[in-house]
Amino acid sequence: MTDELDLYKYIDRYGFVHKEPPPDIETKSNEQRRTKKWVKMLAEWNQTPAQLPAKFEKRLRKGIPDSVRGEVWRRLLGVPKILIEQEGKYKEMLDYGLEHSKDIRQIDLDVNRTYRNHIMFRDKDSTKQCMLHRVLVAYSIYNSEIGYCQGMSHIAALLLMYMNEEDSFWSLSTLMSSDKHAMHGFFIPGFPKLRRFSAHHDRIISKLLPKVYKRFKEFQIDSTLYTLKWFFQCFLDKVPFTLTLRLWDNFIYYGEIILTSMSYTLLRLHKKAILRKNLEELINFLQVDLEKDFGYDDDEVIESVFKSIKELKRQKLDRPSDEPSADELPTKPFGIESNQQTIT
Repeated sequence: MTDELDLYKYIDRYGFVHKEPPPDIETKSNEQRRTKKWVKMLAEWNQTPAQLPAKFEKRLRKGIPDSVRGEVWRRLLGVPKILIEQEGKYKEMLDYGLEHSKDIRQIDLDVNRTYRNHIMFRDKDSTKQCMLHRVLVAYSIYNSEIGYCQGMSHIAALLLMYMNEEDSFWSLSTLMSSDKHAMHGFFIPGFPKLRRFSAHHDRIISKLLPKVYKRFKEFQIDSTLYTLKWFFQCFLDKVPFTLTLRLWDNFIYYGEIILTSMSYTLLRLHKKAILRKNLEELINFLQVDLEKDFGYDDDEVIESVFKSIKELKRQKLDRPSDEPSADELPTKPFGIESNQQTIT
C-alpha cells in the first residue's frame, strides 16, 4: 500500500494523500481570523470551565478551526476531568490488554486497513498506527461487553488525528458510554441501537420523503444497508472529510440528534437525484459518490441539518419513540478483572 501511495505526491491540509493537487478549502487569512476568536474564547473557557462561552454555539456551527479542534473536542468530552479521576488507569488497561485481549488479531488486521491514505497511518508501525493499536487494545479490555468491533478503528483514528493517545482513549470511552452519544448500543453484539435508529429513520422518510421511501422499497433497499456507517461512525468515509469534521464538531456537542437529522437531510437534499437513479446507480451514489462530491457547500449542509432538526421537532420525529432497550446499555462495570479485583 505504501509503495502505491508513494506515487501520490500531494497532501491536503488534513493529511490525506492525493494524486492531484487538493482544492483550497478556506483562505488562510479567514482561518487565521477565526482561530484568533477561538483561542480567545478558549481562554475565557479556562476561567469558567463549567460554563461555555456565550458565542460558542454560533461559532461551532461555522466549524471549529483545525488548529484548536482537538482541544475543543477533548473539553466537550470531559477528558481533562477524566484524566485526573482515572490517573494511571489507561496504562494499566493497556498493559493487561497486550497480554490478555482476545481481540488483538482482529485489531491488528483492522489497524493495517485504517486510513492508509493518511500521512499519519500510511506506514506500517508508524507512531500513530501504533497508538491506534494500543488505544483499541486497551478499550477491548476496558469495555468487555463490546471488546473490539469493526468500525471502532476509524473513530479512534479520527480522534488520534487531533489528540494524543490517552486523550483519544478517554474520548472514545465517553462517546461509547455517555447518554448524549451512547454509541455502545451500535457496537454491542446484535447492534440493537442500529436497528432502533434505522426503524426511526424509516418512519421519518416514510412521512417526510414518501417518494424516496417508496423508491427504496421498490428496489428492496433496507435502510440498514446505507445507514450502517452513517450511524456507526457519524458519516466517516461517506461524505467529504471537510463535511465529516463539521458533523463531528456538532455530534460531539449536540449528540445523537445529529445522526438522525443528517440522515434525513442527506436524502432530502438529494431527493431528485435519488429518484432518477436505477438500483446500481443509487447504491453507488450513497456508498461512493457522495464521499467524493457531496454537491453542496459544507456551510449550507450544516444549516440544513439544523433546519431539519426544527422540522423533526415540529413533527415530533426528532428522537425514536421507543426508549433504548436494556441490551443497548452497558450492563457490566468498565474495567478489568485482575487478581480477583475489578478495576472501575
